[in-house]
Amino acid sequence: MKRLNEENHKMNRRLLLFLTFLCTTGTGFAQNIPLGFPILNDYLRREQVMDNLNSNFSFNYKPILVEKAFPAFTNSFLLDTVNGFEEKTPRLYSKNKAFKMALLPLQLNTVYNSSNPYGWGNGAIIPARGLQTLLSAGVSMNWGNLSVQLYPQFHWAQNLEFEEYPKNAPIQYFQIMKRDEGGTEKPVRFVGKNRTEVLPGNSHIQYNFGSFATGISTENISWGPGQFNSLLLSDNAEGFLHFTLKTTKPAKTFIGSFEGQYFMGKLDAYGGPYYSDSAYVDILKIKREISWRYFTGISISYNPKWTEGLSIGFSRTFQVYRKDMEDNFKAWFPIFAPLPKEGTGVIENIKLRQDQHVAVFARWVVKKANAEFYFEFLRNDHPLNWRDLFLNSEHSSAYILGFNKGFKIEHNKYIFVRSEYTHTQAPLNNIVREGGQGVGVYYNGQVKQGLTQKGQILGAGPGQSGNHLILEIRKANSFNSTGITLERLARDQNFYTNAKYANFNLLPWVDLSAGVFAEVVKGNLLVSGNLKTILSKNKNWLPVDNGLDGLGTKGENSFSIYSNIKIAYIL
Repeated sequence: MKRLNEENHKMNRRLLLFLTFLCTTGTGFAQNIPLGFPILNDYLRREQVMDNLNSNFSFNYKPILVEKAFPAFTNSFLLDTVNGFEEKTPRLYSKNKAFKMALLPLQLNTVYNSSNPYGWGNGAIIPARGLQTLLSAGVSMNWGNLSVQLYPQFHWAQNLEFEEYPKNAPIQYFQIMKRDEGGTEKPVRFVGKNRTEVLPGNSHIQYNFGSFATGISTENISWGPGQFNSLLLSDNAEGFLHFTLKTTKPAKTFIGSFEGQYFMGKLDAYGGPYYSDSAYVDILKIKREISWRYFTGISISYNPKWTEGLSIGFSRTFQVYRKDMEDNFKAWFPIFAPLPKEGTGVIENIKLRQDQHVAVFARWVVKKANAEFYFEFLRNDHPLNWRDLFLNSEHSSAYILGFNKGFKIEHNKYIFVRSEYTHTQAPLNNIVREGGQGVGVYYNGQVKQGLTQKGQILGAGPGQSGNHLILEIRKANSFNSTGITLERLARDQNFYTNAKYANFNLLPWVDLSAGVFAEVVKGNLLVSGNLKTILSKNKNWLPVDNGLDGLGTKGENSFSIYSNIKIAYIL
């Protein structure tokens, strides 16, 4: 693990030096709104639902380059219409103003958990108890169509100890845990208190042309229409180094418009134990294969010319250990391989040790109703053939369903009701077919880390088999808003159902939370904050007594507090 951390630090230092060199030689000014930036991404989406913005922009791909996607805004961070906002003159520019340089917004993201880790969608912030902060600052430059965004991050996590597992759990508890958690590298608690690290953050070197952009980036990226979760790619982990070709606005054709992204990237391992004290490491083994993984994918969404506001799309990704790759076209571009295993050959497919994910999704903005509806469906593990795909399409799958509805109450003031359900639990088909030891949506045994980056799942925040339901009611006045949330999170349902299959008595661990939030923009300052109280029922799944009937019907319940405050200042 120490060797792995040293290698990662060296890589980060090299990348920062490389980007700094390019910054001193002059380039770009195209400023993306990073994932996790307070207020702005949600504001744009609300404006589209209320028919105040172009309804053909899908919001299926982020980060968003405002000057291309929504050229009506003259400021990259949308605040040209805010009272008291002061547009800063670039600090450095050439005589003909072909070269410009400006400071990027200062960002501070602070998370606090009083007990068990809760929350997701905060990039490099880890699941931890206590306080942690993520600080971002940097510069953006442009020279014609070429842009450089140097936006490093400093991360500090208090990472206090908490009860990672029940001390009185029998050995069978951990043996069953291995079936579900053993397929990914997702520690319950990262090793070490007061963790600090400097990261490349949301940095890029990018060339913009027409509706497209290409370049090298470490930015967090998100695919899919979800508002609170994305199944395949999200900001639930630190961004990874990648080359990309993507759209920055809908590319128009005679049949409609297209958006999408292609990337070739590098994923890194965590290299530590499942439990921070290395308990039961003989069962929940540390991943020995810690070489970096080649990660590539493509996603395309289509907005039909004849159906305004509708976008439909698909995504496909592959990951493989670099040391297992051959140096040929098929190895570097597996996205063009046949979908079923029989297309490549069953034995050949196993030998490749590739992990594939395929997703389909759709989003429909109904302007007259001031509403949007969407879904995403993700499947892991190649089907054997087309018959297997259609008869067992739910095998190793996950899905998201959601909506957002706006009500105008007076000029520029609205009430929004939105909800989303994320389901990553393995279906019954999977459990029966695999004898209680089946693959999950984020792992299938080929790649030992699963779909993770440095110990965090790249996809949905509820984890590899969590189910999450959220209802939010918001009162919004332009950028400013207040509201409440109600949530239900069923944790690691695969572990619970596998235990039932093995006739081992466990109880479902469910977190019920109620929260309040507020978002305020004043001049150049943006502040968002939310506070949640969480009731954890049947914590750690294990009954705490045998109950009146001797079957162990009572679990441990506990209360905890979660808070998240985001501050940004536009320089």
